[in-house]
Amino acid sequence: MALHIVKLCVGVESIEHLAKLDREDLARRKREGKRPELVFTTRQMPKRADAIIPGGSVYWVIKGIIQVRQPLKALRP
Repeated sequence: MALHIVKLCVGVESIEHLAKLDREDLARRKREGKRPELVFTTRQMPKRADAIIPGGSVYWVIKGIIQVRQPLKALRP
């Protein structure tokens, strides 16, 4: 069974706002010649990363409610 990550989406007002920020980040990465992928950073690598990746997701908390699910493709140190 896959594990999931729950993250606070600080400074984001709505699902639409998060989608806009994601689009802008993808466009910036493309302009910079980087792989166009959504990337977020945590302070520490999850201890059970091997249980997260096959099928795990990040659930984003916006305004105190879990509102968005994004499947995880990889975890990198």
